[in-house]
Amino acid sequence: MNKISEIPEQTPIAEKPTVEMPADPWRCGACGSLRVSCQVWVDSNTYEVQSMAEDKDDLWCDDCAEHTRQVRESELMSDTVEPWWNDGTTEEDREIITGLNPENFSPKDDRKAFRDACDMWWNGRTNDEKIRLWRQATAPEEE
Repeated sequence: MNKISEIPEQTPIAEKPTVEMPADPWRCGACGSLRVSCQVWVDSNTYEVQSMAEDKDDLWCDDCAEHTRQVRESELMSDTVEPWWNDGTTEEDREIITGLNPENFSPKDDRKAFRDACDMWWNGRTNDEKIRLWRQATAPEEE
């Protein structure tokens, strides 16, 4: 007996059309999430957008579950994430994040070789990866 022929035909589940992400998407200024929304006024007859949200109270982050400021990804990277990596991480932080061991590098020049290797590792990450690492490292301690 052929069991496969006894399987009822399945109705395919309609796939949600994928929306292409803009090159420089909006992100939450507090956590870096892409899951952000803005309230807009739309003309009921023409469905044209009349005005965009200008007030923080009209902006929302699903991950923060509150009203937050939104910034372009490029702004988040240049004003927050990259400065955090360059100035806000210690040698110990970089060792934990990268998995590199400073003891494997020459202690000359104040461990410049280790810092350079960490920077090469960092520069090999995508913006999404960098934002995820920044978010994990700067998240408040849960009690």
